[in-house]
Amino acid sequence: VAFSPDGQYILTGSYDNTAKLWNRQGQEIQSFEGHKARVNSVAFSPDGQYILTGSWNNTAKLWNRQGQEIRSFEGHASYVNSVAFSPDGQYILTGSRDNTAKLWNRQGEEIRSFAGHEDAVYSVAFSPDGQYILTGSRDKTAKLWNRQGQEIRSFEEHEKTVNSVAFSPDGQYILTGSGDKTAKLLNLQGEEIRSFAGHEDAVYSVAFSPDGQ
Repeated sequence: VAFSPDGQYILTGSYDNTAKLWNRQGQEIQSFEGHKARVNSVAFSPDGQYILTGSWNNTAKLWNRQGQEIRSFEGHASYVNSVAFSPDGQYILTGSRDNTAKLWNRQGEEIRSFAGHEDAVYSVAFSPDGQYILTGSRDKTAKLWNRQGQEIRSFEEHEKTVNSVAFSPDGQYILTGSGDKTAKLLNLQGEEIRSFAGHEDAVYSVAFSPDGQ
């Protein structure tokens, strides 16, 4: 699920192969239909005018808010588990069960593939300045990359799958959620600042507050 940048709309992705746009009163505004398999991840463009979906049919799709498919991003060899827009809205990031993340332009051209994980990529995120990319994987690691596809650092603090990753708003910290029942706060040098232990099962999603606190 995702909120629109203006906070007025909600986007949901479902195993029924669709994504849906709702207002805050719970009314369905639009249904996005075109994937042939479950929609696993959804994102709004920074200007709120476009919608990105990632699906188990190995593709990501870009839509306008009227439900029209603008473009399909095809190149992964397995499920697309996670999608993200760059902060300027010009690039798209996808993470897949084929062990890679891919950077695309909005015209659907693959700019770069990030290969280095030994298992499925479950979560992807852009740094706030758009210059770095974060991936979380079933291989128990999170990895920091530059946009040229070079691996800057591997974060290996978790004992199980890294299901979710996020950058702090200032870009100085990362947050990871794992199948080992913990979330961890790390700096970009790879030092663990804090472990959040208290859940009794896998952590599937993590996020920072807007002020980063």
